[in-house]
Amino acid sequence: MKRKEVAPKHKVLLKALGKRIKKLRTDKNIGYIQMSKEIGLSKNAYNDIELANAYCNFSSLLLIADYHGVSVSILLKDL
Repeated sequence: MKRKEVAPKHKVLLKALGKRIKKLRTDKNIGYIQMSKEIGLSKNAYNDIELANAYCNFSSLLLIADYHGVSVSILLKDL
């Protein structure tokens, strides 16, 4: 299944979200491949979230937030 291309009007928001998620990961000194394995996403899917190359579904946000011990609302706050 081909992924849906990110609309330009959403790119800024998704980049900010990806940057926040990447910071949480790098603060723990975890590589993106290890992180993807630990939460059960493919490395490509996880990397696409951090790089804003794809839309992120809510279940992925839940997995990421849970891993870092934060709420989804914290991930999305002030974006």
